[in-house]
Amino acid sequence: MKRPGALAAAWEICKKDVRIERRTGEIVATAGVFSIVIGFLASMAFHVNDKTNAATAAGTIWITIFFAATLSFGRVWQRERDESALTGLLVAPIPRASIFLGKALATFGMIVIIEIPLVALCLFLFQIDFSSGVGLTDATPEQLVEAKKSASAHLPAFVGLLVMGTAALSCVGTLFGAMTVRTRARDLVLAIVLFPLLSPVLVCGVVGTRKAFELQPFESYSGFLGLMAMSVGITLALGIALFGPLVDE
Repeated sequence: MKRPGALAAAWEICKKDVRIERRTGEIVATAGVFSIVIGFLASMAFHVNDKTNAATAAGTIWITIFFAATLSFGRVWQRERDESALTGLLVAPIPRASIFLGKALATFGMIVIIEIPLVALCLFLFQIDFSSGVGLTDATPEQLVEAKKSASAHLPAFVGLLVMGTAALSCVGTLFGAMTVRTRARDLVLAIVLFPLLSPVLVCGVVGTRKAFELQPFESYSGFLGLMAMSVGITLALGIALFGPLVDE
């Protein structure tokens, strides 16, 4: 029988996790309800107005995503611990990097599913409109017209920030989720490790999203997109390089 390639093996592992989640729904349902509740609470706790909507919506989206994702990392690897499924993966004739990539890809997909209703809810509750220019409360009429002309760049930039931030979060969470799966207080340890490491991603996401919501010039936050892309490359490379030694120990 021909040994599967590294990418083919990663894809099969991803599909396995997706099939399990489709049957149980425990990760997406739990984290999804959590994120929706936080979105509603944030909209009720903070006074909704044009001056603060962009900042509040950006913070709500990113902080909720990080906490919801943390809830899912431990459970993704706990499934592999049950009935020694992780041992079966490790003795399979596939590269360790394939296991990491497959789990990270499945985690990425689950977080994206959680993000979609959360983002739609926050855009609605905080009255974020990429074409209206309401975020430019102190802008001159000329600046407002110019912002509306460039509004087509803000929505793709926001989506790019979300995708790259989710990818970095998935890579780091998958790596350290595997490391902490054998510990009793894995959720606590995972949160303690994750948030300091991912604080640059969180800062880039929040500030870049706020500027996109405020329809500020794209050049004022394009650097955050570059930093986010760099974070994805670094976390992916570290995950591939360190996953094997971590699970072998």
